[in-house]
Amino acid sequence: MARPVTAAVRLLTGEREPVRLATTANLETIVIDGVAWIQGLKMVDGVQTATGDRVLVKDQADARLNGIYTASEGYWYRAADARTGRTMQKGTTVHVQEGTASADFVFAFQTVSPVIGADDIVLSFYQSDDTVGDIQAAAQGIIDQAQAAADAATGAMTTVLDPQFATLAAAQAFSPPIAPTYIRTAFYDSHQVAGSGAVYRKNGTSAGDLVITLADHATIVGYSLSGTPTATQKGARKDNVNDDGPAVQAAYNLAIGGVDLPSGTYRMVPGPVSPFTLAGQPTNNIYRAVALTVDNVAITGREAVLHGVSRPGVSANDVQPVFSTDMNMAVGTRKNITFDGVTFDSVNDADAINSNQRLAYVVGVDGLRYLDTIGRSSGARRGYYSHIQNCRNVQINGHFHQKMTGGFNVRYVDSLVVTNFIFDDFSEAIDLDGTSKRVVIRNGVFKSTSRLNQCIDVNDQVDASIGDFSVFNVGNIATINYKTTTPETFADYAAGNSVRNYQLSKRILISNISGSAVGTTAAPVFYIGWDWAAGGHPGAGPVQDITLENITLDDHSYFWIREGINVKLKDITSYRAICGFNHALTCFSAVGNGDQIGWSDLDIDIDGLRIEASDKGGISIQSASRAKVRRLVTRGNNTAGGTQTDLTITNLGARAGRASVDDCDIEGDVVLNGDSTAIPAWAPDTIYKRNALVTNGGNVYRATAEGRSAGSGGPAGTALSVTDDGSASIAAWAVSTAYAVDNVVSHGGAFFICVGAGVSDAAGGPAGTDNRIFDGTVIWRPIQGAVKWQYQLYPYAIMWGKNNKVRGTVTVQGDAQKYIFAESIAAQLDDYAATGTLNKSLFVARRRGRIVRASYQTTADVAADAVNYRNLIVRRYRGGVSTNVSTIDTTAVGLTAFIARDGAVASNSAGADLEPGDVVIVNSNSAGAGRVLTGVAVTIDFMEF
Repeated sequence: MARPVTAAVRLLTGEREPVRLATTANLETIVIDGVAWIQGLKMVDGVQTATGDRVLVKDQADARLNGIYTASEGYWYRAADARTGRTMQKGTTVHVQEGTASADFVFAFQTVSPVIGADDIVLSFYQSDDTVGDIQAAAQGIIDQAQAAADAATGAMTTVLDPQFATLAAAQAFSPPIAPTYIRTAFYDSHQVAGSGAVYRKNGTSAGDLVITLADHATIVGYSLSGTPTATQKGARKDNVNDDGPAVQAAYNLAIGGVDLPSGTYRMVPGPVSPFTLAGQPTNNIYRAVALTVDNVAITGREAVLHGVSRPGVSANDVQPVFSTDMNMAVGTRKNITFDGVTFDSVNDADAINSNQRLAYVVGVDGLRYLDTIGRSSGARRGYYSHIQNCRNVQINGHFHQKMTGGFNVRYVDSLVVTNFIFDDFSEAIDLDGTSKRVVIRNGVFKSTSRLNQCIDVNDQVDASIGDFSVFNVGNIATINYKTTTPETFADYAAGNSVRNYQLSKRILISNISGSAVGTTAAPVFYIGWDWAAGGHPGAGPVQDITLENITLDDHSYFWIREGINVKLKDITSYRAICGFNHALTCFSAVGNGDQIGWSDLDIDIDGLRIEASDKGGISIQSASRAKVRRLVTRGNNTAGGTQTDLTITNLGARAGRASVDDCDIEGDVVLNGDSTAIPAWAPDTIYKRNALVTNGGNVYRATAEGRSAGSGGPAGTALSVTDDGSASIAAWAVSTAYAVDNVVSHGGAFFICVGAGVSDAAGGPAGTDNRIFDGTVIWRPIQGAVKWQYQLYPYAIMWGKNNKVRGTVTVQGDAQKYIFAESIAAQLDDYAATGTLNKSLFVARRRGRIVRASYQTTADVAADAVNYRNLIVRRYRGGVSTNVSTIDTTAVGLTAFIARDGAVASNSAGADLEPGDVVIVNSNSAGAGRVLTGVAVTIDFMEF
């Protein structure tokens, strides 16, 4: 009878619209708000689904999800004609159009009146388009049943539909007159390994996993494994004695969606030939047990252990992964590889030569997943879990790592998510060791056996969110820097090319961390920046946009910030810090030479930091361009008996820095330091680098563009950009010439400065804008040629807020008192007669504090006279006893109308300290005929704390 074609007829007859494909195994689902969803276009029965395909889902582990779906790049939804129990009643059939296993099959629903979402939906094979073949197969089943006794003698047992044999070899010896659709085996071979039996389906070819010759001795029929293959179906013994690598490889090579690893321990021996070397490290040969050469495969083994061991003849530098892709592949060369529930055991104690076992070395995969994986060593701590390079869309969820040297090494990955993890006993857990973008590491625990072990190394990362974890008995929680040896692309890295542009870490958020017993004096709890002693990065700034937030630690080592732009520390609590230097938080930038001043920096914002019971001091900030300290609380520091400060801000003059301190409650001492006298005078015909400071014409200027100064003049005025152009005198580049560091040349209309000494090429010359331009053996970087200067209102400044409380001593060093901006009181002293003594009360101190500056102004000139003069004295009275704060007179320098004259308050003048109730006055005395002072006024600047 002809097959019904209309939807109405199909509804009446219980037949659904045909589907393109039918599943042969469980499809992975995701659970959202308690509801499981099938998601994304998948490989089904050897065919890639497309949007809109109708797919019969019949093999779900949760049979309630079975049914007919419409495939989609997003979520799959049940087809319109199969969404209710009525449309999936027992007896309803559906025809499959394509697929390796199920093409031209008809399947029937078997559940009576199913409730969608509550009842299991069961489907069974109904018939194929080859009806005659089905009848013949059934007849052959009856014949096989009659031959049961003879079959048993040869190791075979039969059922009506599917003949079953003890082993694959016995099945291959089967020679029936008509080929059955399915053949079953109890075991793979005579070792009778549990889980090695299989169902084989006729595949329409003369080749396959099982091949039989019919009774005519001429017809060869091939069968393929039905469903997801297991390693045991390809001969794995899982006894931790025999090499199971070839069996796992054979199952993987079937490329039918996955490889199941039944419970047991699989001994995985790398092959004898190295197909390639580790990218970027040509002395490290890769030897693998299984080659990952097929897409869309999940390797699943919830109770399976993969034991990585050394190959025969191993050398110390060999890297021995269980699984590996091919070498240096482009992103997307391999797609959708999943490790699900697999345990990797790196124990290899019998091999004293090599401990470089890995679960996987993966390159070029788009869609790499580690789900509920375990990495551990059942012996000594050794091995590494996985290397991931040049991949995209990597998910690591539910990983448990125990007693293994390393976890995940990641280089050049776009989109990495690591969640719900535990790392227990490791040397380095997560190593982000190469330029990667869009990284999330959240929700987990790090704990180990030594306070030297590193949790996360963040090198050359862009856009990372890290946190929501606890730590115990580890070393460094995170290092955020960039390696000056890391090339900008994976291709350059794999080829061993030199670095052309530095890859700085930026936009890194680390938050919500708690822990104890972290770090030592040799292992800071957090390390941010770069050590210029290990190689500089001229031409590129430091790490930037780094935030540490909501962190509480007890018994931990110090925070070490070596440089950084827009570094923020917010809401951090530190108990019992162990200081590698002199403070729980040590921050500085490199200022040892022109390159360091130009390209290192410290721009830091500290908001809400509590430091309690540090063995030394609290915070040290040195050579900052910008430093903001708010809501700092210190208590009970210097438990080791020292006298370190709770807050030191020093060397602000190195970068024309700006610091502000407010809303702080500081129990210990404070030091504020700067020295504008160290700023050199401008010089002609001089190479100036970025951020260089000079004085000229009484003003201070900072270089914003690098080049050669003019032969005379120098910067003038108060503009934000002043050009100082001596570039015309820069020598032209020459071939085959020796150049030293800081030599400057012009070439092709551009200017370059030497950063690596050597001899120039015989032709060509430097060109481009890279940080490092190679020319023979010389290395150049571009500069602007003409210096540009920015006027600085002050050589540096310290903004001291009115809400600070300091119980210790505040010490002002250098000439910082000139550039502290805090509270001020201005008083009009009126006119002073030429002679006599005058006193004017200014204010009564309400809080502790310090006078830092006084300035005077008059409305009429006062000429200098060594004999006839007046003095002006700021004086403090405490309990009726006076102490001078500062003194000026008109003996050598007079007063100019409407021009302020500094009152000469010295650093840490004995009288400058204020206690509540102190009275501050101005006293003036005359000598000789004296001097008239007209319209005298004074301004007193003072700090309160």
